[in-house]
Amino acid sequence: MESHVNNILETTSRDKSVVACIRNVENFTDESRLLWEYIQCFRGPQSQDIETAVIVTVVNCIIFVTGVLGNVAVCVVIMKHKALSTPTDYYLLNLAIADLTLLIFGLPYDIMLYWYQYPWIFGQPVCQGRALISEMASYVSVLTVVTFSTERYVAICHPMYTLVMSSLRRSLRIILCIWVVSFICALPFAIYSGVDYIPHPNESQNIILESALCAMISQPENIPLTEISTTIFFLIPMTIIIYQYIKMGLVMIRNSNNNGQLGDSLSGCVHRKDRKYEMNNRNVVKMLSLVALGFFACWCPFHAQRLISVHLDEDYYSEEINYWMYVVTGILYYFSSTLNPILYNVTSLRMRNAFKEVMCGVKRTRRDKFMRTKCNGATGHRQCSNTSEVDDEKASLVRKKSIMSVIQKMSSATTIVDITEENNYQR
Repeated sequence: MESHVNNILETTSRDKSVVACIRNVENFTDESRLLWEYIQCFRGPQSQDIETAVIVTVVNCIIFVTGVLGNVAVCVVIMKHKALSTPTDYYLLNLAIADLTLLIFGLPYDIMLYWYQYPWIFGQPVCQGRALISEMASYVSVLTVVTFSTERYVAICHPMYTLVMSSLRRSLRIILCIWVVSFICALPFAIYSGVDYIPHPNESQNIILESALCAMISQPENIPLTEISTTIFFLIPMTIIIYQYIKMGLVMIRNSNNNGQLGDSLSGCVHRKDRKYEMNNRNVVKMLSLVALGFFACWCPFHAQRLISVHLDEDYYSEEINYWMYVVTGILYYFSSTLNPILYNVTSLRMRNAFKEVMCGVKRTRRDKFMRTKCNGATGHRQCSNTSEVDDEKASLVRKKSIMSVIQKMSSATTIVDITEENNYQR
């Protein structure tokens, strides 16, 4: 039997601490106490210390409840409120669905691990399905953040492509593609996940059923799944989004300066519409940039811990540091799904009004919806107030084109005719 144990050590573990632990377990028998000591040499304790487990469970339960309620509210508001029917709103709806999926299928399992790590009792299909759904939902979240950032980038930096790129039908097709791509990319994690067992120290038996653990059993040779996942679904999206928001900020600053110079040349109403369009863009970009910032700030520690746990040699890597990194990064990882509904209400007046109307039954009065503007006719600039924050991309594009038409009219009568014909054709 001792030779059998040596074979187990050679094939299952190179960790010196595991070897020492097993050497201390003498006279392997089927007695429960000795068998559990043997299992713990490989798996560690079946549950974490009670203080840590309670604190982490309470925090994660708060995240779970607030995240589920908040994202369900976002879904209901966007689906029921008629004004929230732009491509950006559809992407936010998709992000809320992905966050719900991640919370429901991922967080309860992570909470369970603090109390009961093994044996896994739900079988192979549930183990692989959980890995697939959780990984897929995280990919959908990342790709959705990139998509709505790109949509806003096109609207601000390349406004003439907005009608082509920002139709609702096109947005739905993009959302469908996001889910399909995420499913395909998450499949390897499901394929290489499964229920892992420890070989039995007694030669007469094959495995220890009580050691069943749902985890990634192996990885394909020469294909580092963790590194590929981090690169494609974190580093590259983060780089793209940083570039897009820097570019959008520069364009909005330039447009703001240009509008100030053209204010005296344009009529008051046209200039007011341009300022309204610019304010809407600023508000939407502010909201989306905070969503993206919060998303990547919460996910950066998670991916860092994921890479560290894979690459650092166990002989030099402190298990205590790894454990606490796992605890903290796990909380931040799921907190990102709770953060989005909060950001919507804090940064967007339009979303707050929609929440009040749908969830609380608060209706805006006719005066609120159609407040008359008060303009100072003594100057070329008109300061106008309006309580409704409208973000209809198509209407904004029409206003932008009207401003362009006025500018072109001042320089060339021929050009204005061409632009008018083009606008009529596009409508």
